[in-house]
Amino acid sequence: MMSDTPISDDALTGEGLGLPGIEWGEDGVPRSQRFDDVYFSLHDGWAESRHVFLDGCALPARWRGCERFVVAEAGFGTGRNFLLTWLSWRSDPQRSATLDFISVEGFPLTQQDLQRALVDLPDPAMAPLAAELVAAWPVRQPGFHLRLFDGGRVRLLLLFGTVAEVLPQLAVPPGGLVDSWYLDGFAPAKNPDMWSDDVFAQVARLSRPDARFATYAAAGFVRRGLEQVGFAVERRAGFAHKRECLAGRFVAKLTEQHTAPWFAPPAPLVAGARVAIVGAGVAGCALAAALSRRGLVPLLFDRHGQAGTEGSGNPCGLLKPRLTVDGGVHGRFYSQATLYAMALLPQTLWVGKGIFHLARDAEEAALVQRLARTLPPGHAVPMDAGQAQQLCGVEAPFGGLWFPHAGAIRPPEVCRWLLEQAEQPIPVRTATAEPPQPLPDGGWLMAGEQVEAVVLAAGPFSRLLWPDAELPIHANRGQISLWSEPDNGTGSSPSAALSFGGYLSPRFTDQQERAVRVLGATYRRWPDLADEGWRGLDDTDHQAVTDLLENHLPAQAAALASGDGRIGGRAALRATIADHMPLAGPLFSATDFRADFADLHHGRRWSAYPQARWTAGLYILGGLGSRGFQTAPLLAEHLAAVMVGAPSPLPQDLSEAVHPARFLVRSLRKPPARKRRSE
Repeated sequence: MMSDTPISDDALTGEGLGLPGIEWGEDGVPRSQRFDDVYFSLHDGWAESRHVFLDGCALPARWRGCERFVVAEAGFGTGRNFLLTWLSWRSDPQRSATLDFISVEGFPLTQQDLQRALVDLPDPAMAPLAAELVAAWPVRQPGFHLRLFDGGRVRLLLLFGTVAEVLPQLAVPPGGLVDSWYLDGFAPAKNPDMWSDDVFAQVARLSRPDARFATYAAAGFVRRGLEQVGFAVERRAGFAHKRECLAGRFVAKLTEQHTAPWFAPPAPLVAGARVAIVGAGVAGCALAAALSRRGLVPLLFDRHGQAGTEGSGNPCGLLKPRLTVDGGVHGRFYSQATLYAMALLPQTLWVGKGIFHLARDAEEAALVQRLARTLPPGHAVPMDAGQAQQLCGVEAPFGGLWFPHAGAIRPPEVCRWLLEQAEQPIPVRTATAEPPQPLPDGGWLMAGEQVEAVVLAAGPFSRLLWPDAELPIHANRGQISLWSEPDNGTGSSPSAALSFGGYLSPRFTDQQERAVRVLGATYRRWPDLADEGWRGLDDTDHQAVTDLLENHLPAQAAALASGDGRIGGRAALRATIADHMPLAGPLFSATDFRADFADLHHGRRWSAYPQARWTAGLYILGGLGSRGFQTAPLLAEHLAAVMVGAPSPLPQDLSEAVHPARFLVRSLRKPPARKRRSE
C-alpha cells in the first residue's frame, strides 16, 4: 500500500543517517567507535572477505550461465566485498550477463574515508574499480542510490539506512530477488539490531529458490534464526584465528504474497525479447539504453525519425530539483531522481552549473529556508540579498535558494548521449503514432514489426495509443522565447540560470553559432490533441514570460533588451498528471481492473483478491511534465527492472506512487456512497 506518511526533517537532511565515527589505527585499519569493532580483519581482511563471502556463496561458479545474478549485502562498510565480487565477476569469461549488487549501509563513510580505506588493494586490477567507486560515491542522503559500472552491466544499489528500515522497502519480482547474501554487519554482540528475527524474515522474503548466504558470524542464535526462516545452515571453517563461520541455502518454498495484487509486477520478459518503444524523447532514449543493458532488444520509433524532438527538443533547459517540505512521496521521489540524474550526466552535456531560485516575497523567503533542508547539505543553499548580488549579480530583496549542483543542459544532446550508453547502436525508426496491435499468439505488431513487448513513451499521445487504461494524462502547451544576447563585456547578465516563476538560461551558443538565452516558459492546457495549432508561436505567450522577467528581475530584462532582442521561440506539448507524479509500469484494461477489485473498499486481506490482469507485454513511461530530464534516467532503470524481474532502484512506496494503476486503486478504495458525493 502506498503511504504518504511524512518522514522526519532529520531524515530528509541526512541527519537520520548515523555518523560512522571512524577511528584510524596505526596499522591503517578503521574501527567504528559506535560499535567498537573493526571494519575488516587485522589478518588480511581481503582474504577473509573472499573466504567467508565469495567462497561461502560458491562464487563465481553459481553465476555462470545466468542471464542476471543478484548479490545482496547487509553492511557495505568500506566496499571490500563489492570490489572483490565485481573483480571476480569481470575476470570470469563465463560470468552472468549482468550483476546487481544491493548493499545496505546505516552509517555511510565519507568519500574521503572510503578512499583512505581502499589504498591497500590485493590486486592491481582492482585499483581502477576502487577509483570508480570512490568517484561515484553518493551523498549522505537516506534512501536508495543507484550507480552503474562496466557500461551498466554492473549495478550497485546502495540503501542508506538501517537494515531493518530499508530491506522491507525492496520490491520482490515473481520468483524472488536475491541469489546470494553477504551478512556482513558488525559482530552480533556489538550490533544486535542487524541480527534480529525481523531482519532474518526479510532475508527470506527477498530470496530466490536455492539462494545462498554467508556470514563470518557463528553465534547460535544467528544459525537458529536463519533456520527458522527457511535456510539450511552449515558450519564452515573460519578465517585465521576464527574457528567457524556460517553459510547456507534457502530451501523454503516461495508461497507468501509480498505485494498487493493490484501493484504486483507482471511476469518478466525473457532474455533477448524485442521491445518496441514509441517515442524518442528523453523517456524513450533512456529506456532503450536501459533495456539493452539488460539483455533485451529495443526498437525505437518516433514520428520525426530522430531523438530529442517534441517536448525534448528545446535548445536549453534546466535540471532543477522539485522540492517539497512534507517529506512525502513527491519530495523523496524527485530528490532521488534529481540526485541520480545530476550524478549520471557528464560535464559535456551541461551548459552551465548553478541555478538561483529567487524568493519573490517574504513568505517565499521563509519557505526556502525549510526547502533547503530537504536536500543534502550543500545542494540547496539559502542566500540573502547581498549573497545573491555577489554570487549571481541579481537584485533579490528577499534572497533565495542557490543550487550549485543543478544547472542548464542541452536536451537533444542528452537524448543522444543516453542512446550512446546502450550495448549496441539503437537507430530511431520513423513511424506514425499508431496504436500497437496485439497478435493472436502473443506479442505485438508495431509499425510492421513483430515484438514481444511495447512501451508507450509518446508524451500526451500515449493515452490515445492505449485508451483501455483510461490514463488521466493531460497535454499542456509550453512556449519558450529565444533571445540574442552577445557578450558586451558589462557583466550585467549572470552566468548561472535563474528561476523566478519563469526561468532564464545562461548564455550559450546555439546550433547557428549565436550567443543566446532561453526565457521560459508558459504552461496551459491543450485539450484537443488532434488540433496541431499548438505548434505556432504565440506573441501573447512571448509577452507573458517577458513581463514575468521584468517584474521580478528588471536588470536582467534590461540586459536582454539591450541586445538584438527576441529572435524566435519554440512550442511543445508536455504530458502532465494531476497528482504531479509520472507513470512507469505495466498497462491494463480499466474494465477488467474494476471487475477484479470492485470491492477493494472493504479492506479485505490481499489474499482475497486475484492477481491483476496486466495486458501482457504492454507498458508505459510517461507523464513526466516539464521534469523529464530529472526523472527519466531513474524511471527508465525502474521500468527496465520491472520488465526483466531485476532489483528496482525505487523503494516499494515510490514504485506504487508512479504505478499506472494508482488512480483506479484510489477510486476503488472509496466506499460507493463517498464516490457518488465526490463525483
